[in-house]
Amino acid sequence: MQAELESFRFWYPWRARYRDCDMQGIVYFSVYFEYVEQAIMEYFRQIGVPIGKTIHEGSFDWAFAHAEIDYRAPVAFDDLVSIGIRIPKRGRSSFEVHFAVVDAARERVHAHGRLVLVCYDSRSRRSCPLPDFVREKIEAFEGA
Repeated sequence: MQAELESFRFWYPWRARYRDCDMQGIVYFSVYFEYVEQAIMEYFRQIGVPIGKTIHEGSFDWAFAHAEIDYRAPVAFDDLVSIGIRIPKRGRSSFEVHFAVVDAARERVHAHGRLVLVCYDSRSRRSCPLPDFVREKIEAFEGA
């Protein structure tokens, strides 16, 4: 897994909040997806796709179609982590997101996984093609 971490070009720092933790004092399993969702939003912001604007104007939005995660080590309250995001595969109307949640030094993997997101038209409530301007921004950042 350590070698795979080198393939992530985007990292988002996050500090585990008290409200994220369960009675055992560790981050509750489903909260990892909240962390990843925020990191995806920041990824798009960094590559020049303003998600707030694209959602409002109806030019780019997504729905989650598949999610998988492997947990390796717990995150506890106040731990500083980094969330790596990469988009290695783009289809006609979907794209795949790989993620890793690691300690701030990027030496210990807490969790990693894969998501499939489908471009979504909220007006028609149907999938739609990945817009060219988004595809171009992803490919410029990730490499074709």
